[in-house]
Amino acid sequence: MRRLPPDAYRAAAVLGAGPDAVLTDLSAARHWRGPLPPWLTDEPGIVTVSRPAGGGRPERRDTCGRRVLLPDEHVTTLNRVRITTPARTWLDCAAHLQLVHLAALGDHILRLDLATDADLRDLIAWAPRRRGIVTARTALPLLDPRSESPRESIVRVHLVRFGLPRPVCNLDVFHDGVWLARVDLAWPQALLAVEYDGMGHLDEGQRRRDAWRRNALQRAGWLVITLTADDLRHPELMCRRIADALAARLPAR
Repeated sequence: MRRLPPDAYRAAAVLGAGPDAVLTDLSAARHWRGPLPPWLTDEPGIVTVSRPAGGGRPERRDTCGRRVLLPDEHVTTLNRVRITTPARTWLDCAAHLQLVHLAALGDHILRLDLATDADLRDLIAWAPRRRGIVTARTALPLLDPRSESPRESIVRVHLVRFGLPRPVCNLDVFHDGVWLARVDLAWPQALLAVEYDGMGHLDEGQRRRDAWRRNALQRAGWLVITLTADDLRHPELMCRRIADALAARLPAR
């Protein structure tokens, strides 16, 4: 069983738990290919499988069995596996994830049209007292379907929670009618852009393309701030750095 690929391992766990068993929580998020924090990305070997309240708890080795309230409209099928809908999965994950990571998962769900903002709002209203509901309520207005990576989402949430104006995600920048670049986060009125460089930017060809883009943006009057994983380890310092740059470039009121 342990040698199965993660998707097959989760599917086997659900099928072995009975016809009414459902893949839920972080296991469901993995099955939907949702972004999770690095320490939760690898399959832990324990799959969360739930059955409707009133039934027996799933009892299988390497399975975390739960009994939960699962209305029919909260359950769907993905690759022949019974699983919570993306919206219900997001709500369930609110009990396990910090705000920034729940927002990244929500951005992913909205961007891929797996659920709508209204779907998430309805789930929050459906479960007003459940564990994690405060985190879900706080995350909902912070979501943005234009975000294209988890790190972009995390940076944006830190900045907005710090009190900065909400940036535009993945803005196409033009100068004199010519397209220059698509920037991760931007305040167009200040000509300020924030770019997050992950591991994919270590490739030499990508580094050269990045340099060309940033030089073109700077020639057009933009200030580009580049962030890395080190900045996310010190979010307050990151936010202060960007706040200072934004204040210096915004017109005085």
